[in-house]
Amino acid sequence: MSRFWKTWLNIWCGSVALLGLVLAAGAFPETDAGARLYYDLALWPNDGSARIEARSDRLTVAVLGAVMVGWAMTISVIIREDRRIGATVWRGITIALLTWYVIDSTLSVALSAPFNAIANTAFILGWLVPVVASGVLRRAD
Repeated sequence: MSRFWKTWLNIWCGSVALLGLVLAAGAFPETDAGARLYYDLALWPNDGSARIEARSDRLTVAVLGAVMVGWAMTISVIIREDRRIGATVWRGITIALLTWYVIDSTLSVALSAPFNAIANTAFILGWLVPVVASGVLRRAD
């Protein structure tokens, strides 16, 4: 994989981790402004009505954020070791991300959160463009 595509994917991972940290901060009322803003945007129109109130809401947003940070860190290791892994691993990760995309975006639309589906589309394209263009999916195992 070229330096350009590795840089792209590292920025992508950083963005995923950053959003994860913003969501994880939703665990506490004092630090939940970013998570509430994301939910307000996802549940358009952006009218300031998003709330994270119940303990279960806080736990869910915190765990979601932590999973996103872990996901970004895991994928960053794969990017760093790109020459040592074959197309099977790249295809597996891509299939996993596409599976997430279909489920998450379908449920987002069903729950009247179209912005989240749009954000998901930008997210998956941020993965697919460099992975397809770099040729790692065609690499011999």
